[in-house]
Amino acid sequence: MAFHPDKCTVLTASNKKNTIKKDYILHCHTLESVSAAKYLGITLQSDLKWNQHTNNIIGNANKSLGFLKRNLKTSITNIKSQAYLALVRPKLEYACSVWNPHTAEQCNKLEMVQRRAARYACNRYHNTSSVTDMLNTLNWPTLQQRRLKTRLIMFYKIVHHIVAIPSDLLIPTDNRTRQFHPQTYRHILTFKDCYKYSFFPFTITQWNVLPPKVVLSPTLNIFREQLTPTVLYNIKQ
Repeated sequence: MAFHPDKCTVLTASNKKNTIKKDYILHCHTLESVSAAKYLGITLQSDLKWNQHTNNIIGNANKSLGFLKRNLKTSITNIKSQAYLALVRPKLEYACSVWNPHTAEQCNKLEMVQRRAARYACNRYHNTSSVTDMLNTLNWPTLQQRRLKTRLIMFYKIVHHIVAIPSDLLIPTDNRTRQFHPQTYRHILTFKDCYKYSFFPFTITQWNVLPPKVVLSPTLNIFREQLTPTVLYNIKQ
């Protein structure tokens, strides 16, 4: 298969102030250098941040939520709730194990979409109405909790070789104290936030504080059921 040079770009990912500039040529055509590019539905940035991707999916989710508000004219909360869960929330969570944001600004922007959806589902728009009560009534956990659960499930799959992802970074620790469960892994030393909050360094830290009963679940379904809101709430995010 031949690549079309007009459909290819060059993205240099680095935290350095002065990066090495180099022209890449494909079929006698110099490829365009860009600061951000979409790959498999995820917008990657040259500075290794997720601002642009977060803004893109928020805009897309808000458009879908606006479409529901204009076209789903019903007062039945359950129907509007199911529509949000089927058409809007997946846009906010696609591949979130990869791009999981860590800044309060990005997390709050994502949560605001769900909070607007809660007002729509419950048909309560007054400024004195508690959105938190609406979320509890709808039984919608926060998106941050759901992203945490998604990453822990993915980590369980990696540990138990359910998915074909190399686990070279997982080094068991010498767990001689009661503070650790039998599947505790060594923390990865990091100096940059872009690496500190990436999948393996961040998830290892949270995996290590899970209760032993949860970590030692014999099957994926049991592990998923053990990740209750109480368990997730006790994990630092």
